[in-house]
Amino acid sequence: MTISRKALCAALLAATASAAGMVVSPAHAQEATVTFDLPAQGLATTLREIARAGRREILFADEDVRGRRSPAVRGSFTVEQAVRLAIGDSGLVVEEQAGALFIRVRPRTPQDSAEEAAITVTGTRIRGAASPSPVIVMTRRGLEEQGVPDLASVSRIIPQNYTGGQNPGVAGGGDQGGYNNINNSTTLNLRGLGSDATLTLINGHRLPYDAVNQGVDISTIPLAALERIEVITDGASALYGSDAVGGVANVILRRDYDGLQTGARVGASTEGGNVQQQYSGVGGARWAGGGFMAALDYSKATPIYADERSYSRSLHPTQMIATGSRQVSGVLAGHQDLASWASLELDAQLADRRSRKANAFSVTAPVTYFGQLSLPVVRSYAVTPSLHLRPGSGWEATVEATHGESSTVSTAKRYTNGAVMIGRSAYDDYLTNFEASAEGPLLRLPGGDARLALGGGYRRFRLAFNVRSTSGGVTRVTRDAVERRESVFGYGELSVPLVGAPNRMPLVEVLRLSAAVRYESYAGIDAVATPKLGLVYAPHPDIILKYSWGRSFKIPTLQQVNQTREAVLLSADLFEPQPAPPLPAGSTVLLVGGGNPDLRSERATSSTLSIEYKPSFVDGLRIEASYFDIDYRGRIASPISDILSALTNPVASDFVLHSPSASQLEAMIATAALGLDNQSGQPYDPAQVAAIVDSSLRNTAREHIRGVDLGIDYSADLGADSRLQLSGSASYLDAARQPAADLPYERRSGLIFTPPKFRARGSASWATSAVQLSAALNYAEGTLDNRLPTTARIGGFTTLDLSGAFRPTGGHGMLSNLELRLNLQNLLNEEPDPIRNSDPSSIPFDSTNQSPIGRFVSFSVTKQW
Repeated sequence: MTISRKALCAALLAATASAAGMVVSPAHAQEATVTFDLPAQGLATTLREIARAGRREILFADEDVRGRRSPAVRGSFTVEQAVRLAIGDSGLVVEEQAGALFIRVRPRTPQDSAEEAAITVTGTRIRGAASPSPVIVMTRRGLEEQGVPDLASVSRIIPQNYTGGQNPGVAGGGDQGGYNNINNSTTLNLRGLGSDATLTLINGHRLPYDAVNQGVDISTIPLAALERIEVITDGASALYGSDAVGGVANVILRRDYDGLQTGARVGASTEGGNVQQQYSGVGGARWAGGGFMAALDYSKATPIYADERSYSRSLHPTQMIATGSRQVSGVLAGHQDLASWASLELDAQLADRRSRKANAFSVTAPVTYFGQLSLPVVRSYAVTPSLHLRPGSGWEATVEATHGESSTVSTAKRYTNGAVMIGRSAYDDYLTNFEASAEGPLLRLPGGDARLALGGGYRRFRLAFNVRSTSGGVTRVTRDAVERRESVFGYGELSVPLVGAPNRMPLVEVLRLSAAVRYESYAGIDAVATPKLGLVYAPHPDIILKYSWGRSFKIPTLQQVNQTREAVLLSADLFEPQPAPPLPAGSTVLLVGGGNPDLRSERATSSTLSIEYKPSFVDGLRIEASYFDIDYRGRIASPISDILSALTNPVASDFVLHSPSASQLEAMIATAALGLDNQSGQPYDPAQVAAIVDSSLRNTAREHIRGVDLGIDYSADLGADSRLQLSGSASYLDAARQPAADLPYERRSGLIFTPPKFRARGSASWATSAVQLSAALNYAEGTLDNRLPTTARIGGFTTLDLSGAFRPTGGHGMLSNLELRLNLQNLLNEEPDPIRNSDPSSIPFDSTNQSPIGRFVSFSVTKQW
């Protein structure tokens, strides 16, 4: 039979997005023959053994091979020959693309298209349908070959992701755009809209939010447990509900594993500090109709102190510019067939992390005299059982439940002139989620089957918080409460193939429309219906055009509503530029901020147009370009983007009260849970307070984000045992924020402490069965520091990463199935550009965009037992 390029393209996209059954071998493809001695057994087992012995990727959906048997495979064959012998006349077909072998069910007729594949990608709930939104796919093996040691590092190699926010790389002690590393979590922050506007899923289901900032901490998932990550950079509330404004990341785990693999890694920054050690293991078993995978990971990193970097030696040596931490995490996944029409799956995660952060408030005194020492402890777990049913006629249904908790307990020791006040903040975020869904063909159209997905459920989440402080032996409880929320939701998605393989015509190879709508009601807060429309059009077998339009929303997080109110007294000398005339000597400014119980839901309208080109005359090449536009309304944010310029910035004038009275000061201080935090260096005197700056969260902001993404991938066989892969991605971001109605828009990209306008990453990898080498170049465009009357340019940040692995061939005993890897990150030791600060104790570089890690060298060893 003849498979159209369009069908092959759709089959590839569907296969790479399979939520189960994907087998990633320990190495890249090769054409050399391999000696096999496999008995007649289940087809899935045979395929996995071929993948392991041949060191090649073989991908398939569990449901396609379930119940099928393979004949014995004995003799010397290429991997593809062995696979074809194994599948025999089972009705399956094998296709090669990008170095991997994809196995799928043969269409019922030559005219049937790949839309009938039983696979779902992130960005649609329709099996076999390509998402109308762009999808970024990263496999575990691909990440390992680029020297990425853990999922926390993934956030730094996606050009569409902004590393400011809840990220271990963000140092404390300075303004840093209002960002800070609260508890050493790592959450994705697509388009720089905030980690609470990026929805992160595990195997397609939700997890409890990080207890401090709403988002999912991806660093708690061991890399060894990962199958792949799929990221859609488009609003998707119609499919997944609240929070999917900037996009959705789906972390897909290995469904099972056969055997045991252990690994160890040690490394350090060559300039000092950041000594890391990591130990991991993944094991499991497979049997007829089922299997499981368990992964454990232990990691430890020492901090980087200010005196270990030349550009931060102006700070006190006890100041940390990178945090120390210790983390243990584990994942369990399993599946079991109950009958030919039913199966059970289970996902479970558990993590414990302890960190240590030191922030000196002075350049002359240690943290233990004038500063703060924070000791956050984060614990989390989640369990998700799911029942999968196949009632017939091509329909599938799923019933699942998730229960989990994320807990952060932070002990902060604040030192003032040697006296210590101990504060303890405890936040516990609980999630319980029930969901049922079904998907299948609705009716037959000339272009293929129209398919429908339906679902609904109930979600309950709760945030418990307790804030207390102890000073002079007296303990004061300032907050002790529990906030609860409940929601019910229902959704539907329809995919209509108007033109497909059976009725294609000149200039119309494929034409498919999709529509989705979701209704979600949050008790006592809001009820929202969000639609999404999609179009997939292929005018030529080599070209696919996609367009999506939709609305998204995000309810205020429990942390935003209940965030601790603070009142901080600062010296007026820190505020630049000074008003005219300058404030009298000894003047102070009261800075107040925190949560707001009157916050409302945020709304956004998004559209994305993309084009994918896979030229038939260049095998293995794929080029994709996208244009995106997001109109984000009712944005919850501080109305003041730069606190220290607030006294003279006309945009901030509505939120600054000059010459406040004593009663106004008293009223503001009374709202702070811990009372007045005097960091001015002088006694509090109401007569000396020149202004009150109110940076409390509000729904007043509106953001407009637009830009272009570009992705290029190429893979080629260079010989019998050699393969080359090239990849490049870039993102241009133009963002602006209107702090409040009737105020002008301010730039929110290309400025200090905001996402750069342009980010890019390019990588190359060459592999044989024994050696693998890769190089990656990362670039973040420079930003503009406009906080003072005279602007200054902050240079770009460019790093070169190298990674190499050696796999002894023909080894026995301890040398068999062994991989030795050397990683060099930031080989040229790129350093952050210094920035101007009015406070000499502030971090002297933009840590939201530039890292102090410097050149980092690590060595790892991995063995399959």
